Amino acid sequence: MRIKGLITGIFTLLAVLTQAQTTPGLMEEFANKIRQAPAVETGFLWNGSVSGTMILQGDMFYIHMDEFYVYCDGEIKYYYNEGTDEWQELSHDRNSPDILENPSAFFNRLNEDFYFPETPVRKEKPGEDPVWQVTLVPHSVNSPFTFIVISLTVKDLTPLYIRYALSDGSEYSVVLTSFATVPARPARFFAPDTSL
Repeated sequence: MRIKGLITGIFTLLAVLTQAQTTPGLMEEFANKIRQAPAVETGFLWNGSVSGTMILQGDMFYIHMDEFYVYCDGEIKYYYNEGTDEWQELSHDRNSPDILENPSAFFNRLNEDFYFPETPVRKEKPGEDPVWQVTLVPHSVNSPFTFIVISLTVKDLTPLYIRYALSDGSEYSVVLTSFATVPARPARFFAPDTSL
């Protein structure tokens, strides 16, 4: 009886470990991490040259890159150009998967809109935490992406690096210099007073 219980325990543990290391399991866990956080704040370096910050809170977000600021309250996007001191308001496209147009949808739909291998690639470098590297290919031929590669820490699925190619042949990289769950901001933060 003890042997049967031990064998059952070993198989249960192996099943849990195996599921945690599948790409679908990782991507679902990562998407849930974003969805369940009150808000996520990240620092990043886009394409090796432009640093920025981003705050995601449900369908709302804020991005600051160079002299450009984008606020989105889930309905309207507010663009501010510090160089020209001008505001512009546009309707928000909730279906856009573009990382700079709709980062909330981009992160939340990685596990839904793409094919990926069953098993992620585990990469280890001396002195660094191991990472999962996942290559994603879009389901739809109408997707703006041809592929996305994302690296997540094995320890807690913190994203470290994103590389993506668009259907026009251009490629971009995003190095995430920080990534943290933060308290939610008031909704008015994402809908600034543009009359000032």
